[in-house]
Amino acid sequence: MEPHAFVAEVYRRMSLRHPPDTEALQWNDVQNSPRVLQATHELADFLPKEKNAAILDIGFGRGWFLAACLKMGYLNLSGADFGIDDKGFVKAWASEAISLYNIESNIGDFLADKPERYDFIHMSHVIEHIPKHSLLWVVDALYRALKRNGVLMLRTPNMEGPCANSSLFVTLGHEYGFCGSNLQSLLDVCGFDDIRFHESPIYRPTLKQRVGRAASWFFLQQSRIKHRLFGVNLGGQFSSELIVTARRRDVAPFFDAKYR
Repeated sequence: MEPHAFVAEVYRRMSLRHPPDTEALQWNDVQNSPRVLQATHELADFLPKEKNAAILDIGFGRGWFLAACLKMGYLNLSGADFGIDDKGFVKAWASEAISLYNIESNIGDFLADKPERYDFIHMSHVIEHIPKHSLLWVVDALYRALKRNGVLMLRTPNMEGPCANSSLFVTLGHEYGFCGSNLQSLLDVCGFDDIRFHESPIYRPTLKQRVGRAASWFFLQQSRIKHRLFGVNLGGQFSSELIVTARRRDVAPFFDAKYR
């Protein structure tokens, strides 16, 4: 089976076996859920200032990112995913502000007819599902779909974090793993500038979360020492998740279909 088709089929079957509880995902419940409140706290410094900016979330899942944007007053939102038949509840939150798109084959093909359309593109735990041979095709497509000075935001498991094997093999759909250095290199060779890694702040941390963060410090330091002694770490990122932003400047997009 073709790699893109395999990933799409895995998640199609998952959605059939475990459909979302649409009653629990109504707007009145979602807008103040812990995940959405956390997202609004995380995203406040990254999203465009203009509330009518064109924002795209690829792999929107249960819609937490779109819900956070909606809660913050954004009016021009799009979500794209594989198999969106059971995700109409997301558009119902604000049908005039949210457009949903089905990705038929792969992200690069989906974006092929959308040059310079978006001010901000978000992909949370999606890029690790893309086969390695298609990474240039997809990231070139992301670059091309952004307007000049538009921003791409990626989140993905960190293969130099404390639990890399678990993070990579936790699902059937993961195809490739990233650390700070190879993710930065990928974005750089695809034309992105102003590449920056970020930590995720906790919104109103509970006592349990504070204790958890304090306890994790030892393991993060252990990972840092291990990779500096025995590894070839160049990115300096050691937490369990990578969060990176990158900006499109004036480099012409490559976007060559031979890298599909």
